[in-house]
Amino acid sequence: MSADPLGLAGVPVLVAGATGRVGGAVAHAFAARGAEVVVHGRHDKSTGALADALVAAHGVRAHPVTADLTSPDGPQALRAGLASAGVDRLAVLVNCVTGYDGQPRPVAALTAAEFRAVLETDLVAVHTLVTTALPLLAASGRARVVLLSSLAGVRGRPAAAHLCAAKAGVAGLTLALAHDLAGQGIRVNCVAPGPVQEPGVPHPGPLGPGIVPNTPDEVAGCVVALASDLSSPVNGHLQVVNGGRP
Repeated sequence: MSADPLGLAGVPVLVAGATGRVGGAVAHAFAARGAEVVVHGRHDKSTGALADALVAAHGVRAHPVTADLTSPDGPQALRAGLASAGVDRLAVLVNCVTGYDGQPRPVAALTAAEFRAVLETDLVAVHTLVTTALPLLAASGRARVVLLSSLAGVRGRPAAAHLCAAKAGVAGLTLALAHDLAGQGIRVNCVAPGPVQEPGVPHPGPLGPGIVPNTPDEVAGCVVALASDLSSPVNGHLQVVNGGRP
């Protein structure tokens, strides 16, 4: 068997939204497997601290990039940051960005501005991210894109219409991108986790029948699997991550 069966050692990986709870776990999971990791966030201090932590913990190359992909200047800032880091190709792109604050809002109380804000961050910005990174993905010759949807986008959730709509949109975008980019050797898949919490921390509210929390590391493991060479025949797939429940 190859010493690197996942095919991730030394490959350039961009984790968007890396400073969040799941994004940080994803960044560490790739770094632990020897990848060169570009960590994206909205703030210089947090992205820089995460890049330093990856270098210290795993001995890999890591680069911080700051950009707000909901702003008109976001794509230019992302391209400039990647160029400054010397990244001229991407083997893996993972999107972990979310604008959902976790607070329940019944549909009658959800304002148009609140609805639009989550769609802009969780769906429109995903399209912006992929199209901005597309030349670097095509240049790698073996690119994998993994987008994060949510169990809410697959099964629905009370008092979260904006989250459900945005994450259902990400699942649909995954299918469209898989079709459109297959000819360029780019495979696009999606992970749809249920609620995510740290080990030993009780969930603050009811989860509903058949829904089990996941740890950030469990979600990260599924992302790495879909980005690896072991999943090279898989394209346009939505992987539900629900604590082992069907």
